[in-house]
Amino acid sequence: MEKSIAKQLREEFDLKTPLAIWVAFSHLFVLATPLSLIWVVYYYNELMPHSMTSPILVMLACSVYLGATAFEVAQNSADRWYLTKVSRSVADLFFNGLMTLSFCMFTIGFSSTLWMTITAIFLTILYPIAYINNHPSFRAINGIVVIIACYSLYRITQDPMAFLFLLGNALGVYCIYFLIKSRAQWMHGLAAFIFGIGFFTWPLAILNAANGSQISWLFLSIS
Repeated sequence: MEKSIAKQLREEFDLKTPLAIWVAFSHLFVLATPLSLIWVVYYYNELMPHSMTSPILVMLACSVYLGATAFEVAQNSADRWYLTKVSRSVADLFFNGLMTLSFCMFTIGFSSTLWMTITAIFLTILYPIAYINNHPSFRAINGIVVIIACYSLYRITQDPMAFLFLLGNALGVYCIYFLIKSRAQWMHGLAAFIFGIGFFTWPLAILNAANGSQISWLFLSIS
């Protein structure tokens, strides 16, 4: 008799069924966010006051982002979803390296100046070198590329919503830090869910720009 889905999830995540389902659901939610960006770019790019430099590159960046998640799953399976000691690995290198590459592609695809393009490409090449040598800078490199990508999107949308992506990432990283310290696995699902919500701010920024309803910096600061 084939195993039930609930039993398979429990064995894979080494968790009680409700928690395993929560973690699985939150990760599936994260996978949906790049798909929403592809849809928005395809239908609304031409409606924005300033079109993207390369919508195709943005869509390819979404594909790279999705591909990176496979290596995250491999890493999580190795460390039992943060229930055991988190270790550096080839899977983790590919996950973060591909994530950095995807944000580099977002930067160029949205709208980048020459210095933004050169900086994003340089940091993307530097990331695996820093990671392999365990240089402290590798943790900051990805963050810098993400910030540049947010600014690149802001250039064409003129919507501060693009920067709320950074808030989602910061909160998600905090949840992961708390998870590693406490082993409270429900935080893993919450972290993934927050990362997904943060990514949704990008499609929203594009929709706002297409509809001429960008939020103001004042509204963002009050929020």
